[in-house]
Amino acid sequence: MIMMWFLIALASAIIFGISPFLMKYHTYRKRPLAPFLFGLYVSGSAGFLIVAFIQQSWSISFSIVIAGILIGIGSLFGNVLYMKALEHGPASLTSPIVNTNILFIVFMSIIFYGEQLRGVEMAGVLLIFVAIGILPMDPKEKVTIPNRIWYVLSIGATLLFFLRNGGLKVTEEMALSNTSILFFAYLFGIAWSSYMLKKGKQEVTKEEKRISFKWGLFAGLFSFGGMQLYAEALLLGPASIISPLFATHSLLVAVLSILYLKEKLTPFQAVTLALVFIGIILLRI
Repeated sequence: MIMMWFLIALASAIIFGISPFLMKYHTYRKRPLAPFLFGLYVSGSAGFLIVAFIQQSWSISFSIVIAGILIGIGSLFGNVLYMKALEHGPASLTSPIVNTNILFIVFMSIIFYGEQLRGVEMAGVLLIFVAIGILPMDPKEKVTIPNRIWYVLSIGATLLFFLRNGGLKVTEEMALSNTSILFFAYLFGIAWSSYMLKKGKQEVTKEEKRISFKWGLFAGLFSFGGMQLYAEALLLGPASIISPLFATHSLLVAVLSILYLKEKLTPFQAVTLALVFIGIILLRI
């Protein structure tokens, strides 16, 4: 029988994956980022606030506010450093390095929270790790690093994403309301993106800002939905399996890019699809 937390974790990856695809599409159209992020965090924070009151799980305390700010820092600036790293090095190296944050969560869950993996589950997790690692690779892409700042940016993004995803595991173990924490995390995103809007380039027209904001609102709904389901899954199941499953959202981004941005399915991506499906099957044997 398939556990409910397993289905929720898969759903979190599928729903959350639409948000980074919309961001990728938005960048592909060369539209301004700040109004997009502002819209994303506005709709996302509204979603968490509504869910918190519907579930009657709304809570506010010093610990929740601080945790929300820390997780918000991990989410927001992790994305910023990742995008900056892509300016100094190839995606074929940047994405695998940044995705190693999942390894930290698995090790943390096993060492500090006593989670255990059966042999077949470990094999499934390892296959997903491998799949995530080779997903962005392109054999035709140059892999040299012209600027050493790439190493600083990539390692920084890795640690910040661990702060976001691993932080939710820690707060769940502390019996804090992750929905409330995510609300404050996204509220932090509103504050930062609002500041960036005010100091943004003057040549960006109001129409471009309006369009970007609307796209951001749409993306924020999927970001909220995916993160909310990820938090729910952590309440019910082991983070050592849930985190790798959540990380497969990058596969959805690749598939949507192939379908809508006319990117070609490479041999690496075909292998990735197979490895992810096999890994998911192994996790539930």
